[in-house]
Amino acid sequence: MSKVNAKTPWHRIRESLDDYDPEKLAAVLRRYLEPRVPPGTRKLPDEERTAMGKHVAQLLKENLPPWYSESGAVLGNESLGAYCWCHSFFNQRPTPNMNVKDNIQLMLNALEQSRAWLFKLDAAYQTLQRELPSEPGDDDIRVLALADGMVQVLDITIEATGCEETWYVFADQALAWMFDALTLRPGYQAGKLMNKLFAFESWHAPPGEELRDSAEKVAAAVVEDEGRRAHRKH
Repeated sequence: MSKVNAKTPWHRIRESLDDYDPEKLAAVLRRYLEPRVPPGTRKLPDEERTAMGKHVAQLLKENLPPWYSESGAVLGNESLGAYCWCHSFFNQRPTPNMNVKDNIQLMLNALEQSRAWLFKLDAAYQTLQRELPSEPGDDDIRVLALADGMVQVLDITIEATGCEETWYVFADQALAWMFDALTLRPGYQAGKLMNKLFAFESWHAPPGEELRDSAEKVAAAVVEDEGRRAHRKH
């Protein structure tokens, strides 16, 4: 029996990035929302609005590809897209906007912000993949290139999230995807260092110099792990 290599989470997300039709999604949402929020609606009971929000979240999951359903960048997360089910979904302050079209556009805007983050990450991964040296004796250059890549990926995520609450979840995910894209598997020591040095906090961006130093240490551990594995194979 031949062995089939399963695609990594990042490869599934990347392949689906162009699979998005906002007009089609808007039509799906309109079909559900318009009968429930007819013109002239002034306010929705909280229970009804909450139930509607849960159904819309399910519609998004059913109608969007892996770049949405597998990335964690779902509508209403605390860090990406600036959309909140409590206050963005027919419950804006100080006066709720009951217009269905306007509310759908808010959702589409938030989704596009998340998708833009994924596109920027993909561009960074592809550039790193092209430029990462792989010849014997290139370890020092490889360390620097990997460190540059990690800093860039984290900078992209810092900009996209504004370091909002739990932004570090997306930072961790973006780094994991980077290694997926490069088909690299950080070993035990590199994993320990990442957990220690990339332990970020909500509302705080790591100082640039500290981030660079941490990235170089992790990159050195990754390259060292690669060397050990290569030595064992021989």
